[in-house]
Order: sequence, then structure tokens, then C-alpha cells
Amino acid sequence: MYPKYFGLKESSFSIAPDPHYLFLSDQHREALAHLLYGASESGGFVLLTGEVGTGKTTVCRAFLEQLPEGVDVALVLNPVQSPNELLTNICEEFRIELPRGKRSNKVLIDALNGFLLHAYANGRRPLLIIDEAQNLPRQALEQVRLLTNLETTKHKLLQIFLIGQPELRRLLETQALRQLDQRITARFHLTPFDLEETGDYIRHRLAVAGVDRPLFTARAIRRIQDYSGGIPRVINILCDRALLGACVTRGSQVDPGIVATAAREVRGEALDGPPPRSPRRLALIALASFLMAALIGWLAQTWFTPERRALLTDWVRGETSITALIESADLSAPDPDLQPQLDVAVSESVAEPAPITTPESETETEAPELAVDPNAPVPEPILVEDPELSTPVSAATPVTPMPEDSTVSIESLALPESEAMRVLLRRWGLDLRTINAGDPCAHIRPFGLACESEQGRLSHVRFFNLPGLLRMADQDGAPRYVVLGELSALEATLDRPDGPAVRVPVSELESAWTGDYRLVWLLPPDGSTLIRPGAVGEPVRWLRELVSRVPGLTMLPGPDDRFDVTLESALRAFQISKGLTPDGIAGPRTFIALYQTIGLDEIPQLDEDLAATQSMEEAGP
Repeated sequence: MYPKYFGLKESSFSIAPDPHYLFLSDQHREALAHLLYGASESGGFVLLTGEVGTGKTTVCRAFLEQLPEGVDVALVLNPVQSPNELLTNICEEFRIELPRGKRSNKVLIDALNGFLLHAYANGRRPLLIIDEAQNLPRQALEQVRLLTNLETTKHKLLQIFLIGQPELRRLLETQALRQLDQRITARFHLTPFDLEETGDYIRHRLAVAGVDRPLFTARAIRRIQDYSGGIPRVINILCDRALLGACVTRGSQVDPGIVATAAREVRGEALDGPPPRSPRRLALIALASFLMAALIGWLAQTWFTPERRALLTDWVRGETSITALIESADLSAPDPDLQPQLDVAVSESVAEPAPITTPESETETEAPELAVDPNAPVPEPILVEDPELSTPVSAATPVTPMPEDSTVSIESLALPESEAMRVLLRRWGLDLRTINAGDPCAHIRPFGLACESEQGRLSHVRFFNLPGLLRMADQDGAPRYVVLGELSALEATLDRPDGPAVRVPVSELESAWTGDYRLVWLLPPDGSTLIRPGAVGEPVRWLRELVSRVPGLTMLPGPDDRFDVTLESALRAFQISKGLTPDGIAGPRTFIALYQTIGLDEIPQLDEDLAATQSMEEAGP
């Protein structure tokens, strides 16, 4: 129901482990590296654990898709078996021919040993993977341990991966299984996503499904993080239900209220209070409480001397005035000898807040340098001729800003969306007399333009460096916007349908603005909003030409009309340099950043002097 409403190709938050939607966070990549390293080793155990729904099966499937050369895999998905059944299952997975009739453990082990010796002689490395290993009976676990005794004088013949929930770790720590625990050569424990990873995960799945605009507000993502605890499977369930709720209510984005409703429906219980706090947040609260208690205790021992405590007691009883208390004890300032200690105590009790990153921010990495052809041509902007236009114009013709008039209030400049869009399009050289009813963004595609809805601060708008519509408070239930035409460090220029533009202080604009905004951007030649790896044809040739003009960016030779690994690698390097999510997919944010970086003259700008090297990270929280 909701995919068509939001423009998604399919439901993007299925709980099935679809490899097409594979998202590897930093810890998932590290877990995958452990498995790849373990597969190259000879013998022993590799242990991968994690809470339910944290992506253990996802990592396992990613490993199987990148299986090293020469590795033969036996995958056991149902470990609730007796030792004999487990041995039979392993032999069947390795395609070992077994004798008919009753198969004792000895017969099965002899057949397995013969297979392992033959594989070793031919340079193969057999690997046994047991998923949900916490369900293995104790006797079956002991049988698995004994399989590592199959060896030559120098090499173990079988490598074993145990994948399971945290109970598996506790089980291996018991005295009875200490021999198996000692044979584990590599361990990794997957933890839930933090807030930044949750946001990246949600945006990744939406982008793969064909939508690169934010369907979830920043506050909604924080609420999803609180309710889900960062568990990917729960995030999928909540997001799926929340998108359905936004579709039913005809909303353009998922907000915190929709998330709360989705959580009630999913969990089947009332959620009257605030969402449960994450363990990390609870730990920070406990630490702050402890430090505050320590500070108060220190003050009680050093600041409040017996004389001062006596005066305070007299004041509480009404036997002295507050003026006499201050004058007698000099409570207006601490003793000079105690001031340095007090400064230290206060500084230690207040933890420096962690930096907040923008939705698409990543660790800033400098893009590698390569020689590129700075004279490579870029396709000309689309020329349009429409009966609604006074004259044929280019979609990128610059417009001279209107003169200053500071006598008008910001609220009086707010316009209905269609009228505000008509004013904004003047910055693109389009002088439309009217815009038909409905979503105005749907009416600008014939001109080679599209809309991008965002949420943030003016620093984020400054990063994109495009004129836009800033949403003010609604009137009569209808959204209203001001048209931001120019933006300097201290002043913003707001365009009007008639009369001169208005210059207002940035501080006043930010205080009147809701934080929601819309940008107009230039579409690729074929009108698509996303170009992803595997694409072919003219759009890819156009994108490769665009990326090749980025100063200092490395792009190895590759086919002009195919989105191969060379183009994907160059695009990821560019995204990293701009603080965008390095997913290797060209979407609206990446296109806008490319236009600004190479300096297309046809694109209107908020500030012509803004450095093209600015990144999303520099835009601030």
C-alpha cells in the first residue's frame, strides 16, 4: 500500500534477509572480517554472537557471498539434534556418500575424516558453520569439539564457525565446556545500532528502494532508536508500520507521533509514557548522578564548615536573616583557598557533550588525488518552451536580486506553496504565470527540475547553496513558505511575488522558521532521481563526465556507459569528502553537491562566494 504512495519500488523494510538491502555498519564489517580471516586459518573455532535481530545471519550471508577460493562449506541451520543426527547432517552438507543402514557415530566420523583428508590433499579447506549454536545440546557441543581432533601432524582439517545469541558465550564459559572455549581463536560480539547507525540504516534501505529524500524526521528516527533499542529487525518492523501509518494519514513524512502509534500496534500494549531509554543513555544519566552526588558530598565536607552549618540552621529556624547569614559567613563567594578545588570539581562533574552529526555525515576522509581532465564537457541545461511562460528561458538562467526593503515582517512574507514555488522558479529563469493545483513539485519536472524536501538548520541550507522554500507556521491548516533567494553570514534575502526583496537578520529568520525546507535542483538528462551501480546508458555517461570534473578526485578508466566499480569507487570518495553517506548511489544530495563542487554557472546559488569545498559536516548539527 505505502510503496506506491511514497514512490518506493517495493516494501523496503521486510524482515527477510534480502541481500539486495545489505547494510554493513562498521561493526558488521569488522565481524565479516573476522569470518573471512577465520576461513583462511587452519582449524579451531570462530565465535560470532549477538542479541536477537542484530544481524548475525546478515553477516553470515554476506560471508557466503564473498567465500574465499578453495573453501567448502557445510551450513547447519537447525542445531537441535542428537550427536548422531548432527554428524549425519554435517556429512550430508559436505555431500559425503554414506553407507546404507544404521550409521553409528564411528562410521560417520570415519567417512568425514576420509573426506577431510581428501580435501586437504587437493588444497581445499572444509568449513562447518552452525547457526543458532546456543541451541546445541551439551553432548552435541562436545561432539563438535571432538571434530577438531581430526588433523594431520601439522594442520587441523576442519574449521568451525559457531554463530549464536549471548547465551552461547555464557554456555562456553562453564567448567564443563572449558576445553571447547580454549580452542576459540577469534571472537566477535555484535551490539545494537547507535542513533547515527540507525539513521544511516533507514536512509540506506529507502535509497535502495528508490527514494533518496528523508521520509523520517530526525525526531522520528530518535524515537525509533529509543523504541527499538537499535535492533535492526525491530527497526524494520517499526519503520514498515510507521510508513503505513503516514500513508493512511496522507502525511509526507513519518513524525514521532506516528512512530509512537506504530510502536503501540506492534507491541500490543499502551505506551502512555515516554519511550524506554537506551542502556547507553541510562548509563550516562547514572554517571551524571554519581558525579553530582560526589560534588555535593565534597561541598558538604569542605565548603560548609561547622560555623556555616550552624548559621544555616539558625536561618532555617528563623533566628537570623538571610542578610546576616551572607554577611557573617560570606556565602556570596567561596574561600580563596577553596576556589581552585571547586573549579576542578565542577569541571569534572560536567561531561563534554558528544558531537552531533548530520543525517548523512560520516568520518571525514580526504579523497585521493588523481589527474583529471578539467575541460571535460558537461551537458547543456535543458531549454524549455511552455505556453505558460512569457518567453522561452533556460532552466539555469541567473536572476538579478531585488533591492532591499527592511520594513516588512517575516510572517507577512509567507505564501501558499504553489505561489512560493512560482516565485522561487524565477531564480531558475522560469517566469510562470500560474502553477496548477496539486503538488507544485509535480509540475516542474517538464522543465528538467525536481524538488528535495529536507529538515535542519540554515547551516544545512547553506551547504546545498540553492535557493529554497522555508516552511513557516501553517495558517488555516495549509502550509506556508517564504522564498529564500540569498543567504550571507548575517542576512537572508527573501523574495516576494511583487515589489523588492526583503533582507532580514539570519537570527530572526531561524527563530520564525520550522526547520522544514524544499529545494529545487536540476535533474539528470533522463529525468531520473537516482543512478545506482549496475545502471547503463546515457545517464551513466553523463554522471561519469560530471564526476571526472571534480578537482583532485581519482577515477580509474572504465566503460563510459556502465556504472561499474570504478565509477562507484570515485563516487564514494566524493561523498566521503562532502560528509555524505558513502553508499555509492547518486541521488539528489550527491547531484547537488556535484553541481556546487564543479561550479556549474547555470545553477542559481544562495551565496556565490561560498567555497565549493564545504562539507555537510562543516554545516554543523
